Amino acid sequence: MKRAMMSLLVIGILAAVAVAPAWSQGGKADISLNLGVQTNIWKGTSFDNAWFTLDLRVGIPLGTSWEISPEVMYAVDDSFDFSWTNLYPGVLVNYKSGGFFVGAGIVLPIGFGDGQSETARLSPKINAGYDFGKLKLTAYVLILSDAGISLFDMNQAGLTVGYRF
Repeated sequence: MKRAMMSLLVIGILAAVAVAPAWSQGGKADISLNLGVQTNIWKGTSFDNAWFTLDLRVGIPLGTSWEISPEVMYAVDDSFDFSWTNLYPGVLVNYKSGGFFVGAGIVLPIGFGDGQSETARLSPKINAGYDFGKLKLTAYVLILSDAGISLFDMNQAGLTVGYRF
């Protein structure tokens, strides 16, 4: 079931990438490939682990100031032993003004490792950033929401730098 759900989300994101120009009604879709780092901000401990990230985002214009942005992010621990990795497919809605953007949405955290996979509940994500021509800078907070976890108890914060195609 978990693999089927992940497959459907990835297929949905890839389909959104394929039809982005049609959805934007002639507007140009903003596709970016981003590298970054994220760390934990947890109750009791913070900034003691780093995860390197690679993500693909598509910004589909919804008028002049809004966009819907499907994305998929892959994260690996700073040890690069690949014993456990995370995948975060999701979608955000962003408000854009000039090069500045701010938005929120949901992601589905999926962890892989040691022949197992875990899927957490849908989790809120908040982001803000700025587009400098072809360069995209983004800061985000991912609020993990799983059974027995209170809001703001387990969060991830990250920074990414990307190239806009």
